[in-house]
Amino acid sequence: MEIRLTIKLVILWKTIILLGIIVLLSACFHSEKEAVPSIGIVPDEHMLLAITPDFSIKMAGDALNKHYLRLKSGKLFPVIGILRIDGRTYRFMGGDSLRISPIAPLANDSVGWSGKYSYLFPGKGWEQKEYDDSFWKEGNGAFGPVKGNSNIRTAWGAENIYVRRHIKIDNKDTLEGHKIYVCYICDDQIKLFWNGDFFSEKGITYQTQCERLTDEAIAHICNGTNVLAAYGRNTGGPALLDFGLYIENKTYSEADTVLLKQIDIQATQTHYVFQCGDVELQIDFVSPSLSEMWNMTGWPVGFLSYQVRAEDKKEHTVEILFDVDMEWMFGKRKIDSWVEQEWRFVKSDSLYLGMTADETTFSCDDSHVVLSQKLCAENGNKGILLIGCGEGQRIQYVGERLQPLWNSNRTGEVKELMMAVGNKYQKLREECDKLDKLWNNKAFQVSDKTFAEQILPSYRNFISSHRFVLSSDHKSFCFGDTLGNVREIYKNFPVLLFFNRVDWMKSLLNPIFEYCEDERWKRKYPPYDIGLYPVASKQVKTDNCAEEAAANMLMMMLAIVEAEQNFSYAELHWEHLCLWANYLKERMAENASPSIELLDGNDEHVKCVLGLMAYRKLIQLKDAYE
Repeated sequence: MEIRLTIKLVILWKTIILLGIIVLLSACFHSEKEAVPSIGIVPDEHMLLAITPDFSIKMAGDALNKHYLRLKSGKLFPVIGILRIDGRTYRFMGGDSLRISPIAPLANDSVGWSGKYSYLFPGKGWEQKEYDDSFWKEGNGAFGPVKGNSNIRTAWGAENIYVRRHIKIDNKDTLEGHKIYVCYICDDQIKLFWNGDFFSEKGITYQTQCERLTDEAIAHICNGTNVLAAYGRNTGGPALLDFGLYIENKTYSEADTVLLKQIDIQATQTHYVFQCGDVELQIDFVSPSLSEMWNMTGWPVGFLSYQVRAEDKKEHTVEILFDVDMEWMFGKRKIDSWVEQEWRFVKSDSLYLGMTADETTFSCDDSHVVLSQKLCAENGNKGILLIGCGEGQRIQYVGERLQPLWNSNRTGEVKELMMAVGNKYQKLREECDKLDKLWNNKAFQVSDKTFAEQILPSYRNFISSHRFVLSSDHKSFCFGDTLGNVREIYKNFPVLLFFNRVDWMKSLLNPIFEYCEDERWKRKYPPYDIGLYPVASKQVKTDNCAEEAAANMLMMMLAIVEAEQNFSYAELHWEHLCLWANYLKERMAENASPSIELLDGNDEHVKCVLGLMAYRKLIQLKDAYE
């Protein structure tokens, strides 16, 4: 009897906590308290610019000008920002330089390179500098299937290949103070060694990858012959192996590092203020897809706005410059540039960049795109850099390829979205300022700075992790990488509730309801997920966590009904909500006496209780709103 009473108390306590969170967030949204002044927050890490899940820019701390930006995936985004004032240069974004020059170039940077190779295992020590490879075959890189790739010059048809590349350094002192990189492309696997020391091991990389040699490895460089060795393995299909050695070209090494005066991270924007001599530079990263005034949900566009102000009240010649290494980014050299409706566009692979054509110059040297603009009284000493990303793989939902929400008419282009954003960027910024003030005030009404540092960046984190598409019957669907993952959706609901994005909450649930309401789904509970991007038809998790999924769906529906004060959305899916509640009742009856040791927040019995409590509340609201 005592154990059962304890269980009931624990369940009641957990229920109070959960419902308390929902009530707290709801109260926060409807609060009429006096506004709290904005307080600058700087979390350890946040999404600097939310564009698409494939291309969202991440930032650690306040180090905008201490190292290069990275994408959400961890891949480097090689952009450098420079401000020139009266001929003097200041670096406000990126590292000192990403420009590199070949010491021993890849095949696509040369007419091919000579190396020694063997298909058979040559024995222990084959990667050492002193190893005698005089009996090996000699061939020109790259290695792979000769047909179909102009850079491949030696056939590689075996499973394994061992390649030694002799690199002559005439004077190692000329390398001092420079970063040295090993660049490579491989299919399927590569293992690299520098002068006998293991350097790196990677899987398939169709794009050129660059990894910096460690200080210890650089110390092992000697005058005369050095050896860069690689082992390649092909597990099936075409093979490819190409590698070389590069040195940084310190194009911007003489630029002064700017002084960071202020950083402020809000829900839709991140603001930086830098001191560059007598000129103050303000940089704002804005994610317009978070806007509420215009329906821009899912737009794969963001922008960086900039403005300068002379503190000494004197006139200065000011130019802002952005240098992006497209080959480092995509492993490709093809770059397109054009002017359209007073906008200068640059495209490489899936990346689009845009600046106003007025007072803007464009150049492309050694696969580096350089966009620069003079800042003067005529343009208000300000401007923007637009960043857009072409769509990746389209989501396949039950055999149908779904259109992105932004391209519902199937004729839209990313450049059109960029122009639409660019033409009203000041209004967008004003709207984002109002939203940021609103959410900042509410965050501090609920709690303190620690809470604000967690909740405010989560808005951008959500949009950077989800794709919005349009169903065949014109419903908005929202997907993370694991499509329709009920547990992940449930975790996102408190954030969306705080920001009053009930529309996004419905978009997360819409595909699950449609999936369950299809005659092919015969079970009494919802699926744990409905697939892995980009295919929605086969569950990833075979263990369905049925009680958790059913309870979560009921609780999430309750959150929507209470937020909207309207039962219409629940009414659309009432049959399945009742089905899932009955399933939870059956499970409760089968497990009437749970073990106290198993009782935690994810316990099946606890989930059943919480789901049924939500269902009971839904019944009450259904009667109240009818």
